[in-house]
Amino acid sequence: MFYMRRKYIIYGLLIGTCSFSSCDKFFDVDTNDILLDENYVGEANELYSGYIGVASKMQAIADQTVFLSDLRSDFLEPTQNAPQDLWDIYNYKETRGNEFANPSPYYDLIVNANNYIDKVVQYRKANPKVIDESHYRALISGAIRFKVWTYLTIGKLYGKAAYFDNPNLTLEDIGSIPTISLDELIPKLLALMTTGVDGVNGLSELNWADVLFPGVASNQQDLTWNMICPSPLPLLVELQLWAKQYDLVVRNAMTFIYDNGNNRYKIGNDDYDAEWIQLFTRDPITKTRALINVVPYDYERNQTNRLIRFFSNIAPSVYYLRPTQVSMDRYARQRRYDGSNYGDVFRGENYTYALQNGDWVVRKFSRDREAPSEIFKNNVHISIYRDSDIHFFLIEALNNLGKYKQAEAVLNDGIEQYLILNRGALEAPFDDEVRNASLNRNWGIRRRVKMYPVFPAGMNRPTENSTEEEHAAYRKAFDKLVVEETLMESAGEAKAFFAMVRIAKRWQDNSILADVVSKKYSGREEEIRNYLMTERNWFINYPLD
Repeated sequence: MFYMRRKYIIYGLLIGTCSFSSCDKFFDVDTNDILLDENYVGEANELYSGYIGVASKMQAIADQTVFLSDLRSDFLEPTQNAPQDLWDIYNYKETRGNEFANPSPYYDLIVNANNYIDKVVQYRKANPKVIDESHYRALISGAIRFKVWTYLTIGKLYGKAAYFDNPNLTLEDIGSIPTISLDELIPKLLALMTTGVDGVNGLSELNWADVLFPGVASNQQDLTWNMICPSPLPLLVELQLWAKQYDLVVRNAMTFIYDNGNNRYKIGNDDYDAEWIQLFTRDPITKTRALINVVPYDYERNQTNRLIRFFSNIAPSVYYLRPTQVSMDRYARQRRYDGSNYGDVFRGENYTYALQNGDWVVRKFSRDREAPSEIFKNNVHISIYRDSDIHFFLIEALNNLGKYKQAEAVLNDGIEQYLILNRGALEAPFDDEVRNASLNRNWGIRRRVKMYPVFPAGMNRPTENSTEEEHAAYRKAFDKLVVEETLMESAGEAKAFFAMVRIAKRWQDNSILADVVSKKYSGREEEIRNYLMTERNWFINYPLD
């Protein structure tokens, strides 16, 4: 009886039929009411509603992360319609009170996650038999990952973070907490992921659809619930990449991509050419081959974000942000797979961006419904992790381990071609016959969209006889190619700026970021480049006190 009651309460929360007076849309839970009440876990069911309360905070930060990161990269610029706050971010002049730069929504999630974890641990100690062990571990682990991902995002956007685990702190206390740098933050987050709380780390997972729909075939379940929380391995791999733990990145990324031989995450011919754009416009449940974690939205349940509203110039959108000319030029100069024609035909014009009503707009999220009466009905989900992200992490690690052929393969023609071209001389991590039976589906990031292979210009691949200087020069040049490719593959997804930061820091060469970003400032390129040659100027500057 308890199990059935719990199942329907969780499902009711998921589909938006919340019992809380403030809940009029999916995940719109007033977590101040739920999570900060000392008795809120008085009944086991509230463990689940509290978890959804933490998850609800993801909706408040998903589009903010896109706006901040892609204004800091070279993809977005404000239009004449944009409010001063967006112009200030673009011009590196954000100040207290800037609604987009304010980190409070990120810290709000962390405050609630800390409180939730503490209350669940206390409740479990007082009521050890009320909640299933697997559920307990999944709830704690999921809350840890929400917290870790959010802290990592703060670090990547602001360059520093006020780190705390104390469950009794509120937003008003944040300003009194000493900040630590992004470099100091990474080890703390790795420790939290691998050590955790009360014997539970951030690596436990549970198929929530099986909990909600026992006995129902997976293809008939509401799988969105499984996609909201950052998955353990992609999050761990990203942290390990920031920590320069390249061997671990390769091991864990390969385990995830292999996926026990299933067809997911392979970057194969399932979502290739014109189907690539569907990863951003179709129901995410139908695109789980490529989508790993998303923040979902549903227009029919009054779930919306601001991407189309800010990107489109079709009423009732406000058209605050547009693609820059330099970003569009990058797509235009790409050589196609036939070797003779140019233009990124499946990611460039009419896909990531388009000329609409006489102005350039970001089209990546609105291609399915663009009529004035329909455009606001698009269910725009925001990607946390997808197939290309984990592959980019793998590429960076392989390159910096000196596994150049393997890195080139994943970026360009895929593992499939590597296995053919290197038959009899396969090298790790592509030398496992069992895994290769599944990995040979991999087409590579560029081949999936019919783009010609790219390599460091004017350089030969180093050999065992090359000097360390030659190896380092090649690795650095290849990392720059990763930056270029991420700017195209992940435009508008809050990914490329972070890759630039990571790679510039790796090589202690601020020009890697400054040279790219400054080009969008026509007439001010030298001024902005000089400004960005100082690392602290890359990040959003917003006082916490």
